[in-house]
Amino acid sequence: MTETPPAPSAAPGRWIRAALVIFPAGTVLLGIASFGVWQWKKDQEADRSFKYAQALKREINLGSLEKHTEVLRGVLKQKDAMQAVPGYLQSIMGEENMGYTVRRQRFDRAGAECAVIDTELAGKKLWRDVNLVLVPYSENEESAALALAVMLSIAHELTGQPMLRTLRFAAVPRGEDALKLIAVKMREEGDRILHLHVLGAMPEQLPEIWNSKALGTVIDVPALPATAVDAVPFAQALKQKLLQETGQP
Repeated sequence: MTETPPAPSAAPGRWIRAALVIFPAGTVLLGIASFGVWQWKKDQEADRSFKYAQALKREINLGSLEKHTEVLRGVLKQKDAMQAVPGYLQSIMGEENMGYTVRRQRFDRAGAECAVIDTELAGKKLWRDVNLVLVPYSENEESAALALAVMLSIAHELTGQPMLRTLRFAAVPRGEDALKLIAVKMREEGDRILHLHVLGAMPEQLPEIWNSKALGTVIDVPALPATAVDAVPFAQALKQKLLQETGQP
């Protein structure tokens, strides 16, 4: 009597098929878990940065306004004002003094270095929607000293403040080249300027270069006060307006 050979076991095939299903799923789950850990660490770092910045807060006050105005008047009179102003702003607003990460976009103008300075409180949710405080300046422009001082005072009080939309502060040398540099940067980053507050004389070319009308940007050019004493309530009122525009998360 001939014995029937045993049928080959189907177990190896089942294991192979199961592995093909389980391992890709495991890879996906591992990827999701890794992203979750990364996001958690990122949020923790952001929270620490905000807490550190909040410890550096200073309320808008006459002493600071007068100090910054006096220093900036001197800086704007220097022969190298186009390099000195960005240097001063970067130092004052930086992580050790106000807790901001300051960007400095350098460009050449007639063989001399100029720079656009900007920093921001990034929106927690609508980070591409930007409310911008802009201060144009030029050499020996005395009124720009008070305008820059107002911007610094507002930024100092708001440092570490959580925002729904992004609040950005920028100082720009007067001229089309600087405005075009900002426009290119905004397009690259996908930013949309909702409200633009210009402290000082409005650059005539700005609405066209930034395509403000088509983008629906609301432009505000408030009359600057003449003295630091009057600048205190002016800065406080503008700060409240900015908080309303950016919203709280």
